[in-house]
Amino acid sequence: LPASAGAVAALLVVIVLGAVVHRPLARVPENTLKFVVGVLLCAFGTFWVGEGMGDAWPGGDVAILALIPAYLVAAMFAVRGCRRAAIHGASA
Repeated sequence: LPASAGAVAALLVVIVLGAVVHRPLARVPENTLKFVVGVLLCAFGTFWVGEGMGDAWPGGDVAILALIPAYLVAAMFAVRGCRRAAIHGASA
């Protein structure tokens, strides 16, 4: 019963948050949302893989907050490199 109540409460929170942030998120370009979601998936995925392998993260769960900017910076450098390669490849 407590697990079911928690699941229902989580569902209600997600529904309310979805209704509240729907309009502001609709104004964000789709590619930007995909980029941010990709960064978050990489950060959380790295954390969970480490957890699954039994690694102890420095700071525990707070390590995710260090992984997010690390992946963001890496992704931005990768995008920059891809743009340069596309520009130089197109002119060659």
